[in-house]
Amino acid sequence: MNKIKTIAVDDEKQAREGLRALLERDPDIELVASCKDGMEALISIEKLRPELLFLDIQMPEINGFEVLNSLPQKMIPPVIFTTAYDQYALKAFEIHAIDYLLKPFTDARFFEALNRAKAQIQNAKNIQLQKGLLKLLQNYSTSKTEPNRLVREGLHNSSVTRLVVKASGKIHILPLTSILFFEACDYYVKIHTVEQEYMVRESLKALAARLPADSFTRVHRSTIVHIEAVRDLQPYANGDFHITLKNKICLKGSRNYREIFKLIGG
Repeated sequence: MNKIKTIAVDDEKQAREGLRALLERDPDIELVASCKDGMEALISIEKLRPELLFLDIQMPEINGFEVLNSLPQKMIPPVIFTTAYDQYALKAFEIHAIDYLLKPFTDARFFEALNRAKAQIQNAKNIQLQKGLLKLLQNYSTSKTEPNRLVREGLHNSSVTRLVVKASGKIHILPLTSILFFEACDYYVKIHTVEQEYMVRESLKALAARLPADSFTRVHRSTIVHIEAVRDLQPYANGDFHITLKNKICLKGSRNYREIFKLIGG
């Protein structure tokens, strides 16, 4: 049979190297990517479309469940979870036909899980496996006490063209072109996009440092606006100004932040 395209995801370098060494011993496996975090995994899965995924559960910023929960259903391959935390419902993985490796695991246990996955792939049981995985994800919910936040931008991008927002246990990749403005709200920032809003735990100052200066500018101590979203500016005698966006939203601009006039040629 053709080699099975496989991706391994773990935030620990030693664990990734161990998975690589074991997978290289199986001639049926082609390891196409080894990812060190959830964001890199999302990008690699979308780009490479693996047939098998070894996925660590407990990772910073984006955990294993959130990786799967953020993928389109048709893009989720058979999964072997790896975890050092037995408080997760490991029996549920078995019920839903998803194998798991409890760290530290033996070579024999690894190849048992791998052979089981290979058999499922060969027998075209991907649909049943996916249904079980989706059912498991439906039972997964992020703690309500965990704040939504921005996570770092994808590693494969040489320039910033999007922001990655973690909200309600799901990752949303927002093209910068869809963002209208950012509004500081106490300890959060509300991101206003064309379609909806996202509340994230991030300071406006830190966020401003991550945005391209030729596309976004601060117009008030609590507001950053996307220049392309601006329809017109209305200056006032005291130096303040009003901004009307293309979707007719009106914002207040402060005399201390008049850089936008230079950027739009005003």
